[in-house]
Amino acid sequence: MHGSRKRRFELALPRVEVPKALSDLTAQVASGLLLIAGEPVSIDDCVSLKIGIKHFGVSSLLKVTLKYPTLGPEALPTPESLETDVEPPDAGSEAGERVGSGGRLRYKSLKKRMKQTFKGLVTALRAGLAPDAATTAAFIADSRSMITYSGKGDAFYPAYAAEVDRLEQAAANDDIAAMTASVAALDRMKKECHSRHA
Repeated sequence: MHGSRKRRFELALPRVEVPKALSDLTAQVASGLLLIAGEPVSIDDCVSLKIGIKHFGVSSLLKVTLKYPTLGPEALPTPESLETDVEPPDAGSEAGERVGSGGRLRYKSLKKRMKQTFKGLVTALRAGLAPDAATTAAFIADSRSMITYSGKGDAFYPAYAAEVDRLEQAAANDDIAAMTASVAALDRMKKECHSRHA
């Protein structure tokens, strides 16, 4: 996975202890932790978790692999890659029409505007700079508007809204690392949503 870092753990144990080891491993998962050989390992920000067991006669090997997002600018897409992003179709839109019924911006027009402000965020953060406050505010406002359009990936909206809140907080604190992590997470969500709804 591009833009990720991995942590791997392997535990050799008697085969009869595998059920207890699995139970111990996941005992605190509700609080965002795995217990691996007694060591608490956070899963709050992991993007992928894989648990595997291989049996070798009376012995077993328990493998745990966690992938976490890279936190630096390399986790962000390149501005060039944003030019080729596929936008979800806007059924029923007419060329040149920006405002739909009720004076609300048409979804396709909103997405085009968001694409430009997102590119501004990415460009600044890849250079290690805080994005322009107006660009950040525009992207956040448009993101909150976007999740009011039904039928465009509604299942993704709660996680997306939470990440937009984190981006807003990071921007308020001038925390470039946290902004970078949020923008990278938003990019992953966008790609996943577009892969299912485009």
